[in-house]
Amino acid sequence: MNADYPLTAQQIADYQRDGFIKLEQVITGDNLTAMRNAVAAAVQQESAEDDPTREKTSYEQIFIQKVNLWTRHESVKPFILHPRFATLATQLSGRTLQIWHDQALFKEPHTGAKTPWHQDTHYWPHQQKKDQTTIWIALEDATVHNGCMSFIPGTHELSDIEPVNLHDPQELYEIAPQTKGVKPVTCELKAGDCTFHNGLTFHYAGPNRSDQMRQAMAIIYMPDDTTYSGYPHRVADAFNLNVGDPFPEAGFPRVPIG
Repeated sequence: MNADYPLTAQQIADYQRDGFIKLEQVITGDNLTAMRNAVAAAVQQESAEDDPTREKTSYEQIFIQKVNLWTRHESVKPFILHPRFATLATQLSGRTLQIWHDQALFKEPHTGAKTPWHQDTHYWPHQQKKDQTTIWIALEDATVHNGCMSFIPGTHELSDIEPVNLHDPQELYEIAPQTKGVKPVTCELKAGDCTFHNGLTFHYAGPNRSDQMRQAMAIIYMPDDTTYSGYPHRVADAFNLNVGDPFPEAGFPRVPIG
């Protein structure tokens, strides 16, 4: 898989206007199979270490989430650092980027709960709350039935909304009345399709009512001038950063582009 996946000027403009975009068949064939197998094996291995007797929190009932797999699994690493994904993120955001982290997001059949409407950026320890972008790759088909993503166009312009409590979520219109009357866009994906969304774009995923695991992999990018806010986060905590420090390339590499 090379880096080339041509974008039109219209697609870039649409992303900048709406705060999200769907792209078809960004990864295909043997590359898709290899990525799916690598991510699924990593999730299975790490899930086997979980305590099966511990009751899941409301957040853990949303999905199986494994963060920063690229740092622990050599089979996953080439995909997370791949120039094709990084080039698309760079073109869409218009920024020079670093990896923030990856996350496997596997919604379990029947028990995978809905992901409430939320913006991502508020949960990250970044002083600059703008231009983070996430690629969300469907490793298997993502449908309304099994929990595909929906987005509210233009909400990446809303930077002062309080963060949603994902353990006990508020109603969307209570925290963001500005979204009333804006029609959400639901993005069903074939395996290998993806969405990109700005970290401030409100998004949602329904529950998984199917008999199969909904498998997705997200890679999150941040502008390379992002600095640490001091907000606790398990990815950043290991680096002993001080407020205002840049994120070191050793853990947050600048992305290769084609």
